[in-house]
Amino acid sequence: MNQLSRIQTSGRLIGNAVALLLGDVLVLLMALLLGDLIVHWRYGLPISMHYSILLIPAWCLGALVTGLAPAWGLGAVEELRRIEWLLAALFAAAGVAALLIHGMPSRTVFLFTYLFSAALIPFVRTGVRKIVRMRGYWGCGAALYGDRDTICRMIGMFPKEATIGYRPIAIFSDELKDEAEIEGIPVRGKLADHLEGCPVAIASIAHLRERNLVEFVDHTLADYQKVVLLPELREGVFSWVVPRNLNGVMGLELSRNLLNPFASWFKRGIETLLVLLTLPVWLPILFLLALPIFLGDWKNPFYLQTRVGRKGRLFKAVKLRTMVPDADTALKQLLEKDAELKAEWDQYYKLKKDPRITPVGRFLRRFSLDELPQLFNVLRGEMALVGPRPLPVYHQAELPESARLLRERVLPGMTGQWQVSGRGDCDISEMELLDSFYVRNWSIWMDLYILAHTLRVVLLGHGAY
Repeated sequence: MNQLSRIQTSGRLIGNAVALLLGDVLVLLMALLLGDLIVHWRYGLPISMHYSILLIPAWCLGALVTGLAPAWGLGAVEELRRIEWLLAALFAAAGVAALLIHGMPSRTVFLFTYLFSAALIPFVRTGVRKIVRMRGYWGCGAALYGDRDTICRMIGMFPKEATIGYRPIAIFSDELKDEAEIEGIPVRGKLADHLEGCPVAIASIAHLRERNLVEFVDHTLADYQKVVLLPELREGVFSWVVPRNLNGVMGLELSRNLLNPFASWFKRGIETLLVLLTLPVWLPILFLLALPIFLGDWKNPFYLQTRVGRKGRLFKAVKLRTMVPDADTALKQLLEKDAELKAEWDQYYKLKKDPRITPVGRFLRRFSLDELPQLFNVLRGEMALVGPRPLPVYHQAELPESARLLRERVLPGMTGQWQVSGRGDCDISEMELLDSFYVRNWSIWMDLYILAHTLRVVLLGHGAY
């Protein structure tokens, strides 16, 4: 990679950062105007953005300092965490200034502006990033190091995480030295080689165990501005890892947040409060959805399913009925007659074209509206808004013991990592990995990300059947 490529990388960095900041500024300006309009309507105060406009350069500076522009390498959950913390800090400072300085906007303006910005900035960033990606200008180049298997998994990893911003442009592997390319990415050399001018190197630690890792990083990878070392790629085990200096020895601290009683109580309290506050909205909708089911066959529109909950306790999950009455008997007869459908059921525990589903039920399932009554399970303390998928007894029994024990440490959720990563398109093994990852790596930011992503997935009907 020559000097021109370095200039191109710098241009991408500046361009990506400016694109994201322009989206952020647009949201902040709209939020400030909305806050002023609300206060003007409520209290009759004049609309003025004389001082509050200072939040714009403050945000831009803070975003640059915290790595939110261009946000390469952060990942969606970490980006969300930094956005919300930066917004909270800026608007807390603005609120204090409103108390101390005459002529500053009302604290009510800042409150509404903060709430609007906190909700919309992550969504607008997603849209901006998608536009830039479609034009082929998002992210920077990355060189990949490893064996064939890990290289292929690395290549498949990046399209799923658009926020990362790394584009594989070169491969280095001792196993692939005789091949020209892998999935369109050129093989440039062996593990001992490097790509001049490339800003990022991503290397598999598992493949490099027999080498001197420190020497490899200090010499072979010395010219890369950033080096990302990946553990075994078969399963994302831990994401909240903090390096600790133990008197000259490096240690990795792993936080198991959901095993902290305070964190568990906090999660339960926030979710219960959210369900109660929104009850005037979802309860009327629930009864409107139940009416056509009842009128269709004059049977109970609600359906109780026995599921495995926390500590292995069984509970009744409430759902809107989407199938014909006595659907379990119909399923048994169907699987006995059709071996192909039985194989599909054994792999996914559901059928893509299930003849038992009613027309109304198909609509409810497409947008996951059949699961709305599970909000009652949340209020009863049997489920959470976000958590591992609640499984029937027969399905839970199919999981390895380690996975079962991990899942039973927490409440099952109405939505979760599995639901927003493909829903019905993911098989049992993928569900096991995704739900286990959630339990190990829970944070409030992960819950917020999953809830926001759930809204998008449900509205678009992705992966539902």
